[in-house]
Amino acid sequence: MRFGRFEVDEKAFQMREGGRPVRLERIPMELMIMLVRNRSRLVTRDEILAQIWGMNHYIESESAINTAIRKLRRALGDDAAHPRMIETVPGKGYRFIANPQHGSGGVNTTAPDPEAVRCFLRGRHAWNKKTAGAYDTALAHFQKAIDRDAAYAPPLVGVAHCYVMMGIHGLKPAADAYPLARAAANAALEIDPNLAAALTVLADISKGYDRDWKTAERQFLQAIQLDPEYAIAHQWYANLLTIVGRHEEAIAQAEEARRCDPLSVGPSAFVGYTLYRARRYDDALRECMKSVELHKGAPIAAWFLAHVLIQKSSFEEADRVLTRTSQAAGESGMHLALLAFSKARAGKHRQAYEILQRLKLAQSQGYISPFDLAIAHLGLNEYETAIELIKKAIAERVMRVTELPMPMFDEVRANAEIAKFCATLRCE
Repeated sequence: MRFGRFEVDEKAFQMREGGRPVRLERIPMELMIMLVRNRSRLVTRDEILAQIWGMNHYIESESAINTAIRKLRRALGDDAAHPRMIETVPGKGYRFIANPQHGSGGVNTTAPDPEAVRCFLRGRHAWNKKTAGAYDTALAHFQKAIDRDAAYAPPLVGVAHCYVMMGIHGLKPAADAYPLARAAANAALEIDPNLAAALTVLADISKGYDRDWKTAERQFLQAIQLDPEYAIAHQWYANLLTIVGRHEEAIAQAEEARRCDPLSVGPSAFVGYTLYRARRYDDALRECMKSVELHKGAPIAAWFLAHVLIQKSSFEEADRVLTRTSQAAGESGMHLALLAFSKARAGKHRQAYEILQRLKLAQSQGYISPFDLAIAHLGLNEYETAIELIKKAIAERVMRVTELPMPMFDEVRANAEIAKFCATLRCE
């Protein structure tokens, strides 16, 4: 839809002014689409919260919505006191009041199927929870969106994002997850060659599966140039920078990701984890505690915090933090392995072995990453078994073997094969 010199292109998930892209973060862009699709109708604050964040999401909803509206008005050059586009209904919500213009002088402004957009947004909300069950839910929503409108690119990127995260979290073998992610990202780029989100997926595949640091960095920088406000590009680029030991740059990128999207658990929580990997433990603890408070009950925020607590020998607290989020995490091998490690180091060996048996049972019924099994054995000081499993993970191209320079693995990095692999991580 066009209004004045502006155009909202839902297919490209983009707003343009005079044909040039306007830099908008994900949440203001989703809010813009929501307002445009409901033009002339009052959209309540509760509706906005439910659709974009979900009713059960713990955020400062007043300030979060206000911030998104303020960013939209700044992008549109709109005045809250004398609005031409977004009208505030005090205490209620907002109404999009600009007059639409149809036809585009040769530019295709056909909106995607409305239900496809709704399915995509539901999928994004699920994906942001960062749990095994949530990825399955997100995939189902994204597939519905694709079935409704095959020319709508964002759901294809959503599918790619899910498979990347399944690879990272050890929910699928790398050889299964990453090719599926690559295919979906390339399909999205066939529709829109300038989708920063799709390029970010390809960059992460270059990083986590191909182990091609130069290509990954070039692709991340290209994505960031296309959309400097895309938080995931900054977050995943930060991870690459930690892998190759460029920690100060990594911290800056992680902080930029959080600035772009402070209310999503991934960008918000990753700052603390990046500081941990830089061995700045007090700073990491402070940031991880903030993110756990903001994202109450989020397993990934607890997982990041637990690493810092383990490093500070607060094993009982790491156990408590992970146990509190175990139900939400489901049978995630990544979560259970770190819980087994925490319990073992807290002296709860029987409970740690029980968790290890759960992991082995799950492995007999599906896939559990050898890297997660290695962490559980490492917690129990079973170093030879842990080292063999780490070697297996390296051979299987498990993405998280890039974590081997972290403090948790100091005890096994003297092994010749592991040391040799870690040396390759410094290659640029």
